[in-house]
This record gives sequence, structure tokens and C-alpha cells, in this order.
Amino acid sequence: MTRTQVKDLLEGIGFIAIIASLVFVGIETRNSTTQATLTTQALEISAYQELMDNIAELNRLVVQDAEVAAFLYKAYDTTEELSDFEQFRLGRNIFLRFRHGDIAFFQFERGAIDEDRLRSSLQVLNLGNPRVQDFWDRNQSNFVEPYRNYINRLMDERMAERKSD
Repeated sequence: MTRTQVKDLLEGIGFIAIIASLVFVGIETRNSTTQATLTTQALEISAYQELMDNIAELNRLVVQDAEVAAFLYKAYDTTEELSDFEQFRLGRNIFLRFRHGDIAFFQFERGAIDEDRLRSSLQVLNLGNPRVQDFWDRNQSNFVEPYRNYINRLMDERMAERKSD
């Protein structure tokens, strides 16, 4: 073999090595992307599970504790004046409901649930209730702007429906 042939052979081997390394980098990039997608899906599933746990907790409180159920009925469905303690309890209940909605909205933004499922999840908020609206007016700054905008849009829709009825 001449020097030129050896040089050409080594250049060919080097070229093959470069191609092999590029193929390897491509495969690793694809694997990393797949892993990131799976990790994101796992986080979304976990957040959705938290949403379901919140729903179960709210249901458990109302179903298993007759006193809580009676209080919530009184607080949401009458205009009767509430004591300071009752106002506090109602405020915590409403806050939990809005937090539940915030988790559902997060899932909607990530594409884990569609808007019909989101609206279904938000039914627990009882947005037409004046006490809920008052709470929201005072506390909406505790939530992220996209969620606030969405809830405000739903409340505006609710008000428009009432005016048309």
C-alpha cells in the first residue's frame, strides 16, 4: 500500500467514525426527547391525580360529616348572616374549590384534559353564587393570571346568561 492509499483509507475510516458518531448523537437525542416526554406525562398524570384527590376530599367532607354538609348548604344557599367563624370556614372551603379549579386549569393548559372536562371540573366552584363571587373578587390575586382571566370570563358568561333569562 502506498502512502496515498493509507491516507485515503484513514480518511475513509475517519469519515465513517464521524457518521457513526452523528448517528449515535441522533439516537441519544431522540431517546432524551422521548424520556422528557414521558417525564412530562408522568407529572401531568400526578397533577391530575391530585385534582381527583381534591374532588374526593371535598366529597368526603360533605358526605361523611352531616354538620359540614348542613353548614355548606346554609352558607351557599341562603342569604343568612354568617358568624366570623362560619365566614372563615366558608372562605377556606371556597379557596379549596378555587385551588381545585387551578389544578384543573393547569391540566387543561398542558393538554391533559379538554375544555369540556375543565368546565365539568369547575362546576364545584358554583360561580353564580354571590358569596363565591365576592370571595373571588377579594382573593383572585392569589392565582396565576391565565387562570384568573379564565374564571373571570366564566363569571362574565354567567352574568350574561342571567341577564338574558
